[in-house]
Amino acid sequence: MTTPPSENNPLIGMWKLISATAIHANGTATPDVYGTYPVGYITYTSDGHMMVMFARSDRSPLSQEVLSPLSPQMQSLPVEELAQAFTTFNAYAGTYTLSGNTVTHQLEIASIPNRVGTALVRMFTLNESQVTLRTSPVLTGGVETVFELVWERI
Repeated sequence: MTTPPSENNPLIGMWKLISATAIHANGTATPDVYGTYPVGYITYTSDGHMMVMFARSDRSPLSQEVLSPLSPQMQSLPVEELAQAFTTFNAYAGTYTLSGNTVTHQLEIASIPNRVGTALVRMFTLNESQVTLRTSPVLTGGVETVFELVWERI
């Protein structure tokens, strides 16, 4: 049964990203898929909203000062530089529901536009002050892969 988030919901609060690992169907794992020290936060509110953003900590700075993504400076950057910035950062927000040890994120906004209006299902486990979120298997380079992100409560 799916239940709306409640006051005794163990996910409520803000969490800081500790690690991101890709686990492949053949049993091998690729640690540090977002770099050795990924940066990011995920927040769950008591009224059923959530937001997440994370990035590689070793992202290259842009070649010129950009004060706003809507500025002419942003539009004049090389497409390769923009692609690098885009592919090293991920963010989305929306609402969520819980069902046992599964949390489903319903996306209302996302850095990847095709995700808007979709639901992302995550299995979670709690261990003291950490929560581990695991994706459903996805095809990555022709290999079924599960992504595991470990977050620490702050």
